[in-house]
Amino acid sequence: MTSKFTKILEICLLVISLIGLVVFFIYNSNTGLYTVANEAEALATTGMLDIVLFWAYALVIAAIVLVVVLSIINMAGNKKSLKKTGFLLLIAVVLIGLSYLLASGDPIAVNMEVQPTHATLKMTDTLLNLSYALVVIALLALVWGSVRNLIKNRG
Repeated sequence: MTSKFTKILEICLLVISLIGLVVFFIYNSNTGLYTVANEAEALATTGMLDIVLFWAYALVIAAIVLVVVLSIINMAGNKKSLKKTGFLLLIAVVLIGLSYLLASGDPIAVNMEVQPTHATLKMTDTLLNLSYALVVIALLALVWGSVRNLIKNRG
């Protein structure tokens, strides 16, 4: 079931990304700023950074919502799955909370006309901290799985 769950999640995020990409180019097609010929100018504007950050926020929120909704659908009527999902949800809330508490939100030294707000910087730092934590957890899981398989196959 996990494989099916992951595939559904990946397909949903891919569809959301494709829709966002089409909407982005349709919405900005009349300005001409985001064409291939104006790539350097588009990347130099702060508007492009805002769009990329907004899109990253949208994908993170969509992934969280999809994981929660698909987990609820998956665990309907299964007590063991309900307990496991509750535990994983608790871990996710703790990780997000710790990431938020560790986020500084301090301004960065960049040459921009309009500086981002403290809330934007705090949210960006939170998502960066969460990303770092998830990378470390993924690496530890890989190492632990390899060590466990070596120990299990040894005997």
